[in-house]
This record gives sequence, structure tokens and C-alpha cells, in this order.
Amino acid sequence: MHEALVVFRRELKSYFLSPIAYVFGILLISVLLWYSTETALQNGARASTDGFFTMLPFMLILFLPGLTMRSWAEERKLGTLELLMTFPVTIRQLVFGKFAASLVYLGCVLLLTLGLPLTLATYGKLDWSPVLGSYFASLLFAGSFVAVGMFWSSLTRDQIVAMLLSLVSLFVLYQIGNPLYVEMAADWLPAWVVDTISGASPYKYFLSIARGVLDTRDLIYFACFCGFFLHANALVLQARRQRG
Repeated sequence: MHEALVVFRRELKSYFLSPIAYVFGILLISVLLWYSTETALQNGARASTDGFFTMLPFMLILFLPGLTMRSWAEERKLGTLELLMTFPVTIRQLVFGKFAASLVYLGCVLLLTLGLPLTLATYGKLDWSPVLGSYFASLLFAGSFVAVGMFWSSLTRDQIVAMLLSLVSLFVLYQIGNPLYVEMAADWLPAWVVDTISGASPYKYFLSIARGVLDTRDLIYFACFCGFFLHANALVLQARRQRG
């Protein structure tokens, strides 16, 4: 556990020293707050963060691949991955340390957006239950996408390739859980097929938690989803270690 903590600290420090992380955070917050305030603070609209959390998943699709592409691809390109492999740390500890650092960094970015609901609560009556649920769902949703992005980054030393693979796969995962497309698919596909396909999308469970109702099935899904891709990530790195 100590070794994983060392990796976590190293990675988290690199986020706060990386210009990419700052650009990601500033752009994400700016776009989200601009979009949400356009809809939430005009014409006497009710105090609601619906616009913010409706836009957030799509923005994460656009921005997270640029953040996760460096996870392993940059290590390979700089030759530091081989050095990491020689440390007295297991592959699983390496993967978990990087994943946890990404999650904490994204949590810090989300905390910076708390000014929006606090402002809305000042000028209107805000229901905090779905707001807090949406923040929690957003962190889980971002974590699932980080796990996917890290997996693709482990397969290549080219960061652009890793980013494009992540972008495409995250977009597909988002769309198969989009209620609009799920309803369209239900018109010409059997219900069990639609449920199976949409059930693979983190977006479906994001929407469930964002309503303010915490279901253990949603938590189990995110744990299994992240666990699957992190395990696949570890297998790729383990195979590379064995090849030397």
C-alpha cells in the first residue's frame, strides 16, 4: 500500500506541474460555467444545475482523452516506464496509484465549480439532494472514463493515437446509454438487446445517481467497469514487463 501511495503522490504532483492539466481544468470549468449560467441565470429561471450536469458528461468525452493519453504513452516515450518497472512496486500498485491520482485531480476540478450551485442557492431555492448526487455521479463517471483512457494509453507509445482511441470509445460508450438513442433502438430491436447494450454505458448509471437516489447496483456497476479496464491495463503492463 505504501508503494501505491508513492506512485499516487508522484502522479498527483505531475498533474499540478503539468500545463496540460491546468489547460484542461480551466477550459472545462469555463465552458461548463458559461453554458450553465446561460440557461440557469436568465429570465427568472428556477435555481437548477441541470444544464451544468447535462453538459458535463459530453465535455468529459472531449477533454479526458487529452488528459489520460499521457498516463502510460508518455512514460514509454520518455523511457521512464522501464525505470518504473524496476522499482519494488507491483503492476497493480502502479495502475491504482495513477488512477487514484487522476480521480483526486478531477475531484479538485469539480470542487472549483461549486461556486455555481452556491450562487444559485443564494438567489433561489436550490434542491441540494440531486446536486450532491450529480457531483458524486460525475466523479464516478469521470473515473470510469479515466480507466478506459489509461487502458488505451498502455497499448501505445503515441499519445495522439491513445487520445483518438479513447475519444472514439468514450463517445460510443456515451451514446449507447443516451436515452434518446435507447428509445430509438427500442423501436426496432428486442428489449433485452437494448437493455444489454445500454447497460454497458456509464452514462446510464450516471443519470440514475444524478437523480439523487443512490442505488447499490449503480455503485457495483462503476466498481466492476473501472475494475475491468484497470485489470486489462495491468495485464498489458505485466506482459510488457515479462517481455523485458
